[in-house]
Amino acid sequence: MSGAEAVLVLVWWSGVAALVVWAVRRKARKKRAEQEGYARLQSFAESRGWTYEETVRGLVDAYEGAEPLPIKAGNAAGDNVVSGTYRGFAFRAFEYRYYDSDIDSETTTVTVHSVWALNVGVEVPDLRVYRDGWFDTLSRGRAMQVGIPQLDKDFHIVSRDEEQARAVVLGGLAEFLTSDRRALELPLRLHDGQLMTWRERTPLSTETLDEPLEYLADAVGHLGALSPAQPPQAP
Repeated sequence: MSGAEAVLVLVWWSGVAALVVWAVRRKARKKRAEQEGYARLQSFAESRGWTYEETVRGLVDAYEGAEPLPIKAGNAAGDNVVSGTYRGFAFRAFEYRYYDSDIDSETTTVTVHSVWALNVGVEVPDLRVYRDGWFDTLSRGRAMQVGIPQLDKDFHIVSRDEEQARAVVLGGLAEFLTSDRRALELPLRLHDGQLMTWRERTPLSTETLDEPLEYLADAVGHLGALSPAQPPQAP
């Protein structure tokens, strides 16, 4: 090997080493920033009298069945769980982590979704409200046709009991959905006494925690006959 070739090889390996060091340091910085962010979230929650838990095994099972959560959670954990009372309603906010492993590259991609669930304290029909999209019928099933042009155009509403769900929508929820700009970003789900929303690919943080809670608390007052006269007490 000539002197010039030796220099090129040395430069190439130096570049590889520098890249590896940079990747390791970048990963460490990202991990440190994540840990600091969750420490702030814990402090923020506790300052409001709420409870913070790093992981709750089996938590996702209680909310399974609507995206971004799996149809069958299989004892999946909720991470960075915040529980408390907001505007008189018991709530829980948490992260769901989806792990996608690539056998060929031996790598695992982790996708973090945030979920908020407000306890409305009354029996509710199954009802899911999404922002309308071209693939919705294929991925989410046939939408209900409520008969309100703007609602039918802008939203994809699905229920296993369309008669009860339609009564809820026409009882006040339709007006809320068509007049509140947040409804175009945040989906809604009624499920097992809970009113839920979520943000995909978004970690839970002090910056993201409040707005969805406020949205849910506002929506509760538009559930028609289902709207509780008094907020249920936190368990």
